[in-house]
Amino acid sequence: MGVSELIAAGEAYRGADLAPEGFEAYWRARAGRAADVASAQVPAREDVGIETPQAVYRRLAFTATDGAALHARAILPKAPGPHPCILVWHDLDRGARGWFQLSRYVAAGYAVVHPEYRCWSRDLTAGWQEGPDGMAAAQLIDDALVAAGVAAALPEVDPSRLMTHGEGFGGLFALAAAALAGGVGRCAVVNVMPSDVRGAWEQGAAGLAYEGVTRHFREEDPLAERTAPFFGALGFADAENFSAILPAGCELLDGICLMDEVAVPLTQYAAYNRAACAKRLAVYPKYGHERLNDYENRLLSFMRVEER
Repeated sequence: MGVSELIAAGEAYRGADLAPEGFEAYWRARAGRAADVASAQVPAREDVGIETPQAVYRRLAFTATDGAALHARAILPKAPGPHPCILVWHDLDRGARGWFQLSRYVAAGYAVVHPEYRCWSRDLTAGWQEGPDGMAAAQLIDDALVAAGVAAALPEVDPSRLMTHGEGFGGLFALAAAALAGGVGRCAVVNVMPSDVRGAWEQGAAGLAYEGVTRHFREEDPLAERTAPFFGALGFADAENFSAILPAGCELLDGICLMDEVAVPLTQYAAYNRAACAKRLAVYPKYGHERLNDYENRLLSFMRVEER
């Protein structure tokens, strides 16, 4: 499929599956519990041995909804606040971003909170037999919601001016937090995954976030006879379904790379097309699953700091 044909197909594509029945109600209930957990604690601030004239650098320690210990990197401007805050989630295989790289957001006038993922198998399908309550990926979404609540409660942060940003797998958490945590006015994602999980499987996606899906159909369901319950469960951790419930007051910036062999382009379009809020799209015909200078320039412009 050529570039023009792929773009035309993408503009009309909304994914292979609808959201699971009860998706929004289920996640609003979990988001409420996550908010309660966040509001009931004051994160410990661990010194990381870095400080500049512009900002304070700390590692936050707090507790997840299941009692697990969580951490996030925080850079808090020294200028009088409170400040807008950007929550940044990294991709599946790239590790937490370094302090130097995260410092660029301070120059744009933002406090920064960068959650670190708990140790997990990196298998999107883990626990699917128990439904969303048993899925490791759903617990990671819970972690993201708690992190958003913790960030919003920091005294240096203006809770009415939050922004989320995620690359690849981090886009799932950026969309979930923007959809379910209050005060998020902007959400930026690029190469988002997992999105349109059934569509990704039908289009042959097998890397990173989709390895578990391939393994499931090779080892557990080789004739693909139980696709409905399988994809129904995975739909509770599907980025396109969180995109569909972004509030009207949120604005979305989405970057899609047409040569991406990890996050299949059409599945990325599904997440963008389901968003009903104000949105803008940047399509890169000759880029794959990678970081893009042009997108980051657009992100900087997107990070407006005027009062709302």
